[in-house]
Amino acid sequence: MSTHLAILPLDIIDTLTARLNQENRHTEYATRFLRLPHPRTGLASLFLLHDQHAQDNITKTSSILEVQAISPTNARTWFIGEEVIADGKLTVMTPMDPMFLLMYLLRVPQAPDGSVGNFRPMQDIIEEVSAAIADTSEKDAQKDPSLKVPADDIICFLSLDFVQSSIKRVCDVKVITDEITVYRYSHDVVLENLKGKVGRLSDPRVAEMSRTLIRSLAKDGLMDDEKEELLECASGRIKLACELLSQYLPRDILQDLIASYDLSKLDAHVKTVRDEELALLAVAPDTRKRARSAKSVAAGDKISKKKKDAKATESADVDAAGDGDKKKKDAKSSHGVEKLKKASVAGMSKLSTFFTKKAA
Repeated sequence: MSTHLAILPLDIIDTLTARLNQENRHTEYATRFLRLPHPRTGLASLFLLHDQHAQDNITKTSSILEVQAISPTNARTWFIGEEVIADGKLTVMTPMDPMFLLMYLLRVPQAPDGSVGNFRPMQDIIEEVSAAIADTSEKDAQKDPSLKVPADDIICFLSLDFVQSSIKRVCDVKVITDEITVYRYSHDVVLENLKGKVGRLSDPRVAEMSRTLIRSLAKDGLMDDEKEELLECASGRIKLACELLSQYLPRDILQDLIASYDLSKLDAHVKTVRDEELALLAVAPDTRKRARSAKSVAAGDKISKKKKDAKATESADVDAAGDGDKKKKDAKSSHGVEKLKKASVAGMSKLSTFFTKKAA
């Protein structure tokens, strides 16, 4: 069996460990992977359905986690103790609000013209949604099998108790009788609940908890001393919260969410910052060109100076050599040498005679 590395919440790790150790034998509490459309892209994505017991071992709480695989650009391996894991991917599982998935699924029955439609029992909606998405994904799966969304997975997800309790956050609800309740997808209800999420995420205690979020604010110049007003009125944090939620929102819903806030001051500030950056980028090439030109001139001057110095040195050496020869020619012999030159050597033996062998 192949081994993979994964990051997931500690409580889920504890639950899975307990099941492996057979401390929890509730077979109806299963951990199951579901393939569902991603709420932003609509592409088939993997999610983990997880059931967990409370301390009384009777109450069940359920959650759904988004499963993402982070693949390195180049081939890598993991080393854990003495074991080598060839697959260098890292799987990350993070809890997800089922509202985002419901928001995408329950929009499917809407008319193409965007009309609100009629109230219907949830069972009818589930059947229509599962059939429509399964048929659409079947065509995509002919090119890529991983794009197939099984109808059973959609039915399983929409039938879960904790999902059913979240439907009211994306739908208008009417109770007809004790046994009959009807639903209709509501864009206004979705925006209202999304604005509640934005309000919680834009709280300073949350927005500035992460270094990544702080860097995002600093990138737009919102952490400067003179920009407290944009942060105090929460424009900067609201925009940041909307960007965080954008990872799970279709484009049209995101645009309507952002349009529901007055971010005109923030947009003007960000535009000014971007214009200044573009101006610096436009000036930078000319600056670099001038710097290169000045550097070339300086280098040329330096080379010319070296050539001049070399010529001067060479001329000096020639002059010095000529002067040396002239000085040698002009140099006078000493007084003793002059006297020896004038001395008479007649009758004197040659020096070589002192080194020859005498006759017997």
